[in-house]
Amino acid sequence: MLICFDKFAFASILTSVVNNNWPNNTFRHCLWILGNERTLCNSESDWEALVRDAKNRQCFFNADEDHDLTKAILDVKKEFEQFDDLFNGDSILFRSARWKVSFSDNFLKSFKKLKYVQTKKLVIHLLVKLSSGWRPKRKHLDPICGGSSQTLQQFKVKGLYVVCANDIAKDRSDVVTEFRNLEVPKSWSCSSDIVRMKNLDSRENEIDLSGSNSDGRSYVENVQVSESLMLMKFYSLSSGVVGHLLSNHDAVELDLPFDVTEQELDIILFPRSTFILGRSGTGKTTVLTMKLFQKEKLHHMAKDLFYGVKSDRLVHSQEKEAEETIAEKERAVLRQLFVTVNHKLCYAVKQHVSHLKSFACGGNFSKGSSSIDFDGFDDAAQFKDIPDTFVDVPPKAYPLVITFHDFLIMLDGTVGNSYFERFHEVREHSLGKVRGGSVALQTFIRKKEVDYERFSSSYWPHFNDQQTKNLDSSRVFTEIISHIKGDPQALEPGDGILSGENYVSLSKGRVSSLNKQKRKIIYEVFQKYEKMKVKNGDFDMADLVIDLHCRLRVERYKGDEIDFVYVDEVQDLTLSQIALFKYICRNVEEGFVFSGDTAQTIARGIDFRFQDIRSLFYKKFLLESKSCGHDKRKEKGIISDIFHLSQNFRTHDGVLKLSQSVIELLYHFFPQSIDVLQPETSLIYGEAPILLGSGNNQNTIITIFGNSGKAGKSIVGFGAEQVILVRDDHVRKEITNYVGKQALVLTIVECKGLEFQDVLLYNFFGSSPLKNHWRVIYKYMEEQGLLNSTSLSFPSFNEAKHNVLCSELKQLYVAVTRTRQRLWICENVEEFCRPMFDYWKKKCLVQVKQLDDSLAQEMQVASSPEEWRLRGINLYQECNYEAAIMCFERAGDTYWERRSKAYALRVTADRTRHSNPKAANEILREAAEIFEDVGMADSAAQCFSDLGEYERAGWLYLKKCGEPELKKAGECFSLAGCYELAANVYARGYFFSHCMKVCTKGKLFDMGFQYIQDWKQHATTDSGVVRMGKEIDKIEQEFLESCALHHYKLKDSRSMMKFVKAFQSIDLMRKFLKSRGCLDELLLLEEESGNFLEAANIARQRGKILHEADLLGKARNFTEASLLILFYVLSNSLWEPGSKGWPLKQFTQKQKLLAKARTFAKNGSENFFAFVCTEADILSNEQSNLSMIENYLNAAQRHKSVGGEIICARKVLDAHLHSNSSKYVWEDNFVFDMIKHSEQKIATNQISLETLVFFWNLWKDKIVNIINYLRCAETQDVNEYGPYGDFCLNYFGVRKQFHNDNVIYLLLNSDADWVSQLDNRFLRQNRKVVSINFHQFVSTAQSYWCSELLSVGMKVLDSVKALYDLSLKISLSIFCQSISLTRIYEVAKSLLESQYLDLKFHDNKALWQYVELSTNIFGYIFPLDWQKSLAENMFSLRGTEVMKNLLKQVICKNIGSKGRLTYGKIGRVVMVILGLGKLDNDLCTEILDRFGGIDNNPPWKTFIQTLFVNMGSKFLHATVPDNRCESQRVLSLLLTLKEALVNTYKADRMNEEDYMSPGCFLYLVERLLILASYSQGYFITSKSSFVEWFIYQEGDTSPDSTSVGELQPLLELFINEVVMPLIDNKEDTMKWIEMSGINAKDYYPLLVLRLVTIICLVHLNCGKFSDLLFDLLQRSYIAVQLPWDFHVVFRRRLKHFHNVNVIAEAFKKINNPLVIVSLGKNCSQFLCPDVIFVDMTVKHCREDILRVLFPEDSQSLASSN
Repeated sequence: MLICFDKFAFASILTSVVNNNWPNNTFRHCLWILGNERTLCNSESDWEALVRDAKNRQCFFNADEDHDLTKAILDVKKEFEQFDDLFNGDSILFRSARWKVSFSDNFLKSFKKLKYVQTKKLVIHLLVKLSSGWRPKRKHLDPICGGSSQTLQQFKVKGLYVVCANDIAKDRSDVVTEFRNLEVPKSWSCSSDIVRMKNLDSRENEIDLSGSNSDGRSYVENVQVSESLMLMKFYSLSSGVVGHLLSNHDAVELDLPFDVTEQELDIILFPRSTFILGRSGTGKTTVLTMKLFQKEKLHHMAKDLFYGVKSDRLVHSQEKEAEETIAEKERAVLRQLFVTVNHKLCYAVKQHVSHLKSFACGGNFSKGSSSIDFDGFDDAAQFKDIPDTFVDVPPKAYPLVITFHDFLIMLDGTVGNSYFERFHEVREHSLGKVRGGSVALQTFIRKKEVDYERFSSSYWPHFNDQQTKNLDSSRVFTEIISHIKGDPQALEPGDGILSGENYVSLSKGRVSSLNKQKRKIIYEVFQKYEKMKVKNGDFDMADLVIDLHCRLRVERYKGDEIDFVYVDEVQDLTLSQIALFKYICRNVEEGFVFSGDTAQTIARGIDFRFQDIRSLFYKKFLLESKSCGHDKRKEKGIISDIFHLSQNFRTHDGVLKLSQSVIELLYHFFPQSIDVLQPETSLIYGEAPILLGSGNNQNTIITIFGNSGKAGKSIVGFGAEQVILVRDDHVRKEITNYVGKQALVLTIVECKGLEFQDVLLYNFFGSSPLKNHWRVIYKYMEEQGLLNSTSLSFPSFNEAKHNVLCSELKQLYVAVTRTRQRLWICENVEEFCRPMFDYWKKKCLVQVKQLDDSLAQEMQVASSPEEWRLRGINLYQECNYEAAIMCFERAGDTYWERRSKAYALRVTADRTRHSNPKAANEILREAAEIFEDVGMADSAAQCFSDLGEYERAGWLYLKKCGEPELKKAGECFSLAGCYELAANVYARGYFFSHCMKVCTKGKLFDMGFQYIQDWKQHATTDSGVVRMGKEIDKIEQEFLESCALHHYKLKDSRSMMKFVKAFQSIDLMRKFLKSRGCLDELLLLEEESGNFLEAANIARQRGKILHEADLLGKARNFTEASLLILFYVLSNSLWEPGSKGWPLKQFTQKQKLLAKARTFAKNGSENFFAFVCTEADILSNEQSNLSMIENYLNAAQRHKSVGGEIICARKVLDAHLHSNSSKYVWEDNFVFDMIKHSEQKIATNQISLETLVFFWNLWKDKIVNIINYLRCAETQDVNEYGPYGDFCLNYFGVRKQFHNDNVIYLLLNSDADWVSQLDNRFLRQNRKVVSINFHQFVSTAQSYWCSELLSVGMKVLDSVKALYDLSLKISLSIFCQSISLTRIYEVAKSLLESQYLDLKFHDNKALWQYVELSTNIFGYIFPLDWQKSLAENMFSLRGTEVMKNLLKQVICKNIGSKGRLTYGKIGRVVMVILGLGKLDNDLCTEILDRFGGIDNNPPWKTFIQTLFVNMGSKFLHATVPDNRCESQRVLSLLLTLKEALVNTYKADRMNEEDYMSPGCFLYLVERLLILASYSQGYFITSKSSFVEWFIYQEGDTSPDSTSVGELQPLLELFINEVVMPLIDNKEDTMKWIEMSGINAKDYYPLLVLRLVTIICLVHLNCGKFSDLLFDLLQRSYIAVQLPWDFHVVFRRRLKHFHNVNVIAEAFKKINNPLVIVSLGKNCSQFLCPDVIFVDMTVKHCREDILRVLFPEDSQSLASSN
């Protein structure tokens, strides 16, 4: 394959191929021949035929026309960098290349001077043609110089020349080699002025700080760095730029996006959050600005594409990126924020960004933000166009370029209440919420903010000299602001201030140069500073920052979410200040750019490294943004590296090497105080800095300027681009005497941010606080091998001792980097500067020259007045007004001179305000006058505001500042008290809200109302009013409310209602009047408006219940109206003055009100009307009999009226209690259905014990439900008791209302007796309405009802006791007496056991006395004569729970007494146990415990334990294990009872205090007999014994039988040992009876009868003892004691006495018939008419047994029931 690039080479190759017979086996498939068609066809060889043949076969391809071949050729040429064809206009590379046209600043200036638009268009047309690849066909184009025809060309346009240079650059997309056209100035200066370029080979790129030799050349020529082509800005031509160029008709300064370096472009296009670190002059701000501009361009194009408008101003790659951006856009506004501390830098960036935004928006230069000029830069301008808050910032305000001060003020206005609202002065002077742009706040900040100047002048002198003598005020202020109040540790929750302990511990840190002692002193100074600051009412910005952090931790940030944040000069901020940005921007991954240089941190109050910012960003931005979920787990965030900018655009290589040497010292001595960067580079060489020496030991300044500081000769000296830098004011004053106005003299701090062509650094080392300590530099030189001499003595570095060196080196760095061109360093004292000079000389970084007149003359450069003016403006922008004055004097510009003087005076006034207020005011007044004279009305107005002359300030704003400052004018007039004037100004500026507020403040209500009317009239015609839209309505309402509020405060209700009625809606009227508690006025308003329901609601709140009822009636809400009247009547019937509650009483209008309630109710349903009528009848206090009350009660129950039931029940109860006992009807039958019985009795107007107890229980249960409601009311769980709660509230005259989602309880009768007993603390009175604390009401009501419950209960007990006494007195039946005792116990016990009663001692005692009385029931239940207890009513009574509980009480009474258990107590307890049946476990346990202590009577203890086992007690099963069968347990029980009875009988009864009574003993004997009678499946007993046995056995009807054979010996023994001795020993038995307190004469016959019947029953059950029975019946002394009828039966049938029939007949005669009980065996053999048969194999209930035992009584009872 042959490859040839031109026709000559191809022909030679072709010849060689032919001559050498090129073998055809070098290719196998095909042969591609790359060549020139013309050359091949003209070669007069076979190639011509080959070409024709290829064409015929269509195998001939033209590379120019084939896209793929063209691309392949280009790729190869690019790979081998073969670009020669780019200079050939006919080549394929030339035709396909992309051309970029760039033009310089000089072109921009020249183009701006073109007068005619047509000429501009011709120039632009030429550039567009060049960019499209056009080149003239003629070969020669008037080259600039002979040898540059290939690179430099000029084109003529109407007598002007456009000079071009060609360059080749590789496109970033790496698609094709790019050919650029660089625009250069149209004329050339002399060749000697052209800047010499650096050789950018690899060696030059490596800057050797260890002593590389200089190139040896001395640049004596005056190199102009600013005009270097290598440092010049170039702008790319685009359609947008063309539009701007042609639209700039006013020849104003153009600001266009210029080209950046590759390194800068990398940073600009970096997609994530960025950290940019670069030394002074490396283009940090440029990168930030262009990065911001890039986002604006992309956003603008994204919007165009989204809305279908495609911009052709951006290149293809940007279009693609914008298309990708569309999908991510959620809103149309791109919110970018640029923040810097420096006002001048902010001003410049704002101006530049404004123009760039205009460019991004396209076309018209005037579009976007307005232009800013020098005239607008001053302190007054810093607040212009700055929003007060981040909430709803206008879209056109973005990108927002502000100072950090503005950022804090905006953030303060965004989050909650402003920090400044804590200051009374601010609150007093603010109209509403404190806002950042207000005159009052600006004035306050100027007066009260503590910066370093204020700290050093007003605070530092007041600290203890002994503490501060070894401290520098700047260092202390830095520690306070940066560490104590600005350290990241202080950001944690708390007060935002580092504790003393934590601050002192910083001495152990990596960068600490302060020991513990110094830190303790500094912290003490800080504490004193804080106290002084608070006392003076001052603040510092750290206070605001801390407060913002505290608020933002608690409150959510509600302002605009910023998309991108750019922070420039970040080294001027503390870490806590930087941390604030995390709240406003959530785009942590991409949205932050921080730029700065910690080598320049000489700002007072700031101290940190750039790496600290990165660490802070990681912890406080990234990690916190990654926290998610409730556990707040932190995900790892990725943080970008720091970008280093190393190419310097400000100065040349010579100065950079010197500055780098200073940085190297910082790296070595203080590695943690500065960030490590690559050394800075410059594209140009320059003159090495010069160390000036004065040979004759004369002062350098005198040598240069002469001693002419005070002379009047003409000025020569330094020019506007030259400066003398000194350390401080002291040195400046020293040399000003020599220099006068021949040169600018600035301190290093003042010059930060400034640039000069030449800098003379004077006496820096001689004035340094380090003095001889600079010799520590020699130590470093020794370590670096730069020190040859060993005779020098120098100290070793000690960080604590040499800590000042850090700040000194940083100041030195700032000083040497202020120059663009020449740097001279001179010192008066060689001793202090020698170490650094030797260091620089060894590194060959400086020149040493002796200062003479020629050099002094060479150093001085004259400047034009314009140059002095520009320098003056530059200094003015840096707030260095004194130096600016001198510049303007040199320029002859009196306007700027006076303007600067005014600001200088103002600064002086600020400094002296606190030390000499009077003098400060005079100076400030002078400044204000000058400001006014030079037309700076806004600045003058600020001064007058600071002086407190607000009216004059207002007139200045109004007359001199015009429409834009009307708002400030209005505020000033308001502050001056000129409210009418302020209102007029606000109205003129359409500040409607402020106008109304000032009318309100000035009480100009009619005036304000008139404004509103006027605005409404012009709502559609006046553009200012139209813009407000519905805002007018809001403002009107606010104003009317303020007017009404004013009259409300004056208690002028009539005037207030005048404005209230002018409100826009009734809802607004209601809201206002309700919020002020003007319910009477609102009530009248609602009623007049016909809003009766609303009026009724208000009447309810006012407590006007009858008025409310009338209004409800008018609103046709008859139901609620009726209920309200009933509520009113009930409350007043109970709590009229002097009344203590129940009973209901009459009062005036009562019957009339009840009639009205009925009238209202007629309009409702029939059921409701009936309910109201019933309630009215109940409440009526007219005389009613019991039957009528019963009817009311039944009606109330039907209507489910809890109140009606309670009142009726109480009335019936009162009727019982007030009736004499003789009026009661006695019932001799047990009442099973109390409800039916009570209804029957009351219906006939009769009362009885049963009705009394029934209505007591009915009323008591209702009251208990009320108490239950009260107890659970606080938990709101009152659904079950809701109706009772309503009645309770009604009863006390308390009304529940809802107000503002709160529940209040209003009192209908605040003078009620129960209210008068309350502590007034629990009552709230609003006018005439009194409300009660609900908890207190609950407590009071609960106390009342408990008291009522106890009081009525005691009355009921008194009545029942009276009935009991009456039953005894008139000898009523045992049942009547028993039922009375039972009811006494029931009532008393219910009161004692009530969980609601807090019984006092006497109440508790009285109730227990009633319980004690009720225990007399023992004698009625177990009488001596069984006939008394054998009545059916007694049997029924025994089955009631009350009776059972009463008997248990008897047990408790006997076992509860102190001392030992006597035989009497044991007998009664056992007797009751056997008469009750099963007991509950608790009582069993108590009994067992008591009997367990009977050590002297073990038989009864054993019996009790055995008995409880037999009864099935769970407890006893656990304590007395018994695995025997039932029959064995019965036998055991029988044996133990027999043993216990025998033991009792044999006891020495005469010496027993309380011996068992005979009746009790016989009862137990009878029970023993029954136990012993379980023979062959049945037993025979008496009716009385069977009743007792059945009660005991109830629930267990299947007792096991026991073999008779086992029991006979036992019975024989018991009969012989116990029964017979009782019969035989009459005298002893009589004594026993008498000992028991019983009439022996009356009771002995009963005892004999019971003994005889016992023997009879034993005989019947076991068939024995017939002889004994016969013998007894034959004894005359026995016979005489027996009833005649009983004895006659036996005498008459003596031979057959042992027959069942005979004994049955005898038992029947004594009314205690025999009962044969079948336990499973057929008892048919016992056919006897006088015997009662009971089959226990069939389960019987109590009623069944009743019918068997009392057949006649049961039938009569059934018929009666």
